[in-house]
Amino acid sequence: MKRTAGGFLLLPVSLLLIVIGAIAFGLVQDIGTGARLSPRDAERARRLAEAGIAHAAWKLNQLTACSGYTDLPATAIGSDSYKVSVSPTSGSPVTLTATATLAGLPGARVSVSRQVPKTTGNTLTYTVRADSNGGDTYLDAVSPTKNYGGAATLQLQQGASYPLLQFDLSLLPKGSRIVDAQLSLYRENAGSFSLSGRTVNAHRVLEPWEPGTKPGSSGADGATWQTRDGIRIWQAAAPTVESVSALDTPHVHYYLSGYTIAWNLTGLVQGWVDGRYPNYGILLVPTTSFTEAYGSAESTDSARVPKLIVKYVAPCGALNPPQDGISGRVAWWKFDETGGASAGDAVGSHTGSLTGGSWNGSGGVSGGAIGFSSPGKVTVPYAADLSMSGDFSLAAWVNMSDRNGKRPVLYKGTAANEANYAMGTRDGELYFEYFANNAWRTYSTTGLNLKAGTYYHLAATYKDMLRQIKLYVDGNLVGTFTATFGNTPVANTRNLLIGTTPYNENFLGRLDDVQIVASTLDANGVFGTMGGSVRLPVADAYVSSSVPLNANYGAATPLQLSYLPDNRPLLRFDLSNLPTGTVVKRAILSFHIENASILLFFKARLYPLTESWVEGTQNGAISTAGVSWNKRQNSPDLPWSNAGGSFASNSAGILSLPLGATPQRYWEMDITATVQEWVDGVRPNHGLTVLMDIGVDGATISSRESVRQEPRLVITTQ
Repeated sequence: MKRTAGGFLLLPVSLLLIVIGAIAFGLVQDIGTGARLSPRDAERARRLAEAGIAHAAWKLNQLTACSGYTDLPATAIGSDSYKVSVSPTSGSPVTLTATATLAGLPGARVSVSRQVPKTTGNTLTYTVRADSNGGDTYLDAVSPTKNYGGAATLQLQQGASYPLLQFDLSLLPKGSRIVDAQLSLYRENAGSFSLSGRTVNAHRVLEPWEPGTKPGSSGADGATWQTRDGIRIWQAAAPTVESVSALDTPHVHYYLSGYTIAWNLTGLVQGWVDGRYPNYGILLVPTTSFTEAYGSAESTDSARVPKLIVKYVAPCGALNPPQDGISGRVAWWKFDETGGASAGDAVGSHTGSLTGGSWNGSGGVSGGAIGFSSPGKVTVPYAADLSMSGDFSLAAWVNMSDRNGKRPVLYKGTAANEANYAMGTRDGELYFEYFANNAWRTYSTTGLNLKAGTYYHLAATYKDMLRQIKLYVDGNLVGTFTATFGNTPVANTRNLLIGTTPYNENFLGRLDDVQIVASTLDANGVFGTMGGSVRLPVADAYVSSSVPLNANYGAATPLQLSYLPDNRPLLRFDLSNLPTGTVVKRAILSFHIENASILLFFKARLYPLTESWVEGTQNGAISTAGVSWNKRQNSPDLPWSNAGGSFASNSAGILSLPLGATPQRYWEMDITATVQEWVDGVRPNHGLTVLMDIGVDGATISSRESVRQEPRLVITTQ
């Protein structure tokens, strides 16, 4: 099958190829008895009817709604004409019946019927990863019996090493129209320096194969240069592929072209989804002399795993595939960049431009973040799939350095009074709003009192059929609203702003994992966008060296932290629902400081406790049950092995406050290593104690009894 590099057909014929030609169809030719058609006239009438089908299919898919379909009236083509009936008038698929009438032969007609998918208006993005929904290896001509399925890199060299990749697309709905499909590989090694272009073709594989698990092993359990799975040989060595390249456009990259390299496979993916040929993956074949290596499915860094990023329009009513459990994710700005002015989209092509901000490589919930210490923004150019008028959801992690006033996260528009949607915080409350019918429609929480200095996960969902808005903080539903009839979000063709509005309102602090989803997420879906969880203590107290030594402070608020007297906060989080083996990407513990005494530089250290303890219910009284300086519980009495609490020698984290630190805000500590030990069972989870360094500094820390100011542990696992 030959593919051309460029050029466009006339619109009806293009729709015929893309929309109709990609599906199963039934053909009925009804030749009227009023006149006999010659074979030439019959073929002319059939082609005319086919043009009518293409015209009706194009018109049908201009509708963003999935109902209200109408017939195509008689349409003249020169002296001839066609008309098309549509049935049913809603849903998908739809049967189109075109009747062609030739001039001068009024009693003769030809009818053609086809069943076509009716697609929705939204472009969705589905990212398939080789490590979870696919596989990869590379074939080595030098070692033709060895399998490299478990290798950490994919080697590419002309005449020697060819990467072999496959992605499972079975969840993509049949009848979907593929808008764009990009194979994305992370280049680990660019080989020898050269200014010459590097041409790499992608060929459709014609036989099934296995990735294997034995890197460099002759006892292969997967594909090699000679075999498909270590046993069965290829019909043609290395391996059996279609002779022409499957790329939509020729691919050339350069030594200095960055770390991520992409190949356009839109036509090939359309063929796989349509079922025109089986999906056995692709083979990358260089046609110029150079050597490179790419990250494989076995890469320890998830950002380096091969991906197939598919943008598609699905049929009405189709069950669309999830992306990390999320259906219809359109854009995801992870903000893991370490330099430059471009903010990449992890699931689509909505790259933004950064002005006035900075990258914080370790300041995010699972990696990097974008920081604004003064007014700044990310500007994302207009794209149709970023405009929302149906079901959609917005989500982001925010860490404010200043909570006062309006702190925008997203604003779809570049001028006043035109927002398709907007989300952020205002004086510590979450808001979602848009401009419709010459007025702002604003929906906001009350009583949240979000504080500066800690990460919160914010989400807003919109359900078109119900005109319903739901607001979530940390995965918890905090507000439900209904828009008045007719006053709903209106799509626009403006850019998307992150971190600012046209009113000079600016976010100050850090943003991470900003996402837009073209579906209404439920509570589980919102939780999925978090990539982790926010945990509050199940127990906290402090122990004091002050007399009486058996006093319990389990119900105290705040917790006291000082060196003289020696006051030590204790706290514990329940992690029992995290299975052993769960990889903790980051664990951030935040304390809300109510007040602090800082003479120079405040520093306290956290240590894992080595013995269990009971919180208690007292606030400075002698306890009959809870923890104290001498005992980890009373009745029965269980003393600490070491007074003040027994703890491990290695520090879990450090709490540092600079001179002049602002009270009534949160301060963070990274305790990832200790949380990973708890999850893995390497260390029993008895919680933490906090010890002040030598000095007269001290602080009061809000306890779990302080509603909305509790210690917070943000754990990310994705």
